[in-house]
Amino acid sequence: MACKFALVVFCLFVVGYVDATSDDLWKILSGNEKFHLVSRTYSMGNNECAYMKVTSKDEGTHTLQTLMGYRDGNTQKYMGPGSYTITVNGDQMTVRLASGSAGVTYKLEYSDGKGCNILKGQAGQRDGECELWAPQGQEADAQGDTCTAKFGEHCAAAVQKPYKDNCQIPDAK
Repeated sequence: MACKFALVVFCLFVVGYVDATSDDLWKILSGNEKFHLVSRTYSMGNNECAYMKVTSKDEGTHTLQTLMGYRDGNTQKYMGPGSYTITVNGDQMTVRLASGSAGVTYKLEYSDGKGCNILKGQAGQRDGECELWAPQGQEADAQGDTCTAKFGEHCAAAVQKPYKDNCQIPDAK
């Protein structure tokens, strides 16, 4: 009897854990203003310090207006930023150029509610590719052993780690 009870408690814990980590994409994105891309399963050349900065949000439509940019690894100059619109629907988000496009859809594969937020492309040019994003100030959590293991469970090996300790998110021009 004790074994059955333990199994039921464990199952309830797992179900609750999955719910807490799989459907809070809007909470993660709207609850923070600045993010760094820590690692990804594809390469973008010498790009480093990729970032996203939320400039406005619409709670009713779950839409964010953002600026995204990066630092050129050769010149050490920040490039961009470009304007993007992000629309969140459950555990998925679509990123579009603010001027309009089909966009790229991502699914939240895993989140620890802190700095470990793993997104996987569902359609478009990033289909099947993963990105690990952390709110500014929580990058160490994303670089920890637990998050690295979770990334390996959900995605192929990280090909590029654009986040560096000296990365900054520049002020808007």
